[in-house]
Amino acid sequence: MDGQNFIFNKGDLLSNLNEVICSFTNKTDFQEIEQEFYHSISSIIPAHATAIYLFNSSKRQPDYISGKGVDDDFLSHYEKKGRDIDPLKNWIMNNRSPNQSQLLLGLKGWQHHPVYDVVKTASIDFAMQSPIVSGNDIIGSINFGRAYDEGEFKSDDLIIISILSHFLGLSITKAFANKSVAEYNNKFCHAIDNMKKSLIITDEDFEVNYANKAAKGIMIRHYGSESGKKFAAQLRELSATNDRSEGLSAGPTGHLSLRTCALPGSKSRQNIVFLDEYPDLVVNDFIRSILTAREIDVLTLVASGMQNKEIAEKLFVSVNTIKRHLDNLFGKFNVSSRTRLIAKFYYLSNCD
Repeated sequence: MDGQNFIFNKGDLLSNLNEVICSFTNKTDFQEIEQEFYHSISSIIPAHATAIYLFNSSKRQPDYISGKGVDDDFLSHYEKKGRDIDPLKNWIMNNRSPNQSQLLLGLKGWQHHPVYDVVKTASIDFAMQSPIVSGNDIIGSINFGRAYDEGEFKSDDLIIISILSHFLGLSITKAFANKSVAEYNNKFCHAIDNMKKSLIITDEDFEVNYANKAAKGIMIRHYGSESGKKFAAQLRELSATNDRSEGLSAGPTGHLSLRTCALPGSKSRQNIVFLDEYPDLVVNDFIRSILTAREIDVLTLVASGMQNKEIAEKLFVSVNTIKRHLDNLFGKFNVSSRTRLIAKFYYLSNCD
């Protein structure tokens, strides 16, 4: 092939460079970026051998290698015999800039270097490489190889490849970042859907937009459907009275209490609703024998999820009075926390 075929009008060259950059920067998937790069690169840097390397930045070893115009056997051969001694690779890694074999070593110096014996098996008589940089890290390289009849690389090629590798680095980083975010979002959604805590997201009218598995189970048990229509109606009723702390009505499997808050960042004024389901409280004769009527009232409200201030308002007494009742309950049940108090109460309720 005549090397004159690689001489371009500069206006055409800039136009082609712009088209190549646009072709892969519009892609969000790495495989699509790679495909577009190989498809269009020959319009600005013709070479029979082209390769993309992605590195582990800490080890500077390739995690991914692909090539066009060279087979896997050559890529493997280069990794085993050529990479560690390749002066061009070492230059771009240390200087973070592209270079060409004949500029780095001179034509005779290149031809007498041991790596030349490796790359000439793929008819690479002239080589050019450029680092792919992301921030402070070198994340890969793009490599080009030409045979004698293709002609050596020119100084303009270094400028072109420098610009090209810059945009390629941005595109690759964005592609992998998007992939990481998508994977994280999938894992997050899976975790939320399978968490034991019942979580519901509603719109501003309390219509259910989302309910995780635990919440769907509660709605089916208490309202006969996971659609949330009856739940939304009851929630709107509670909201209208500004008394959502009262909780929801008792259902067939026990009592529900809820906590709501605005969903951060939601432009449509969505709400997060946490549901707690408590079995019906059974006050047997033994419990009645050790507790006063007021202590039973306090214990029932504690089990429903209310805090001291809410209980005091419900029973029209002071918070200090509620604290005194709780101290008495802790002593009678021989516990030191509200959680253990409720657990002990359910245990004693089921004892004959």
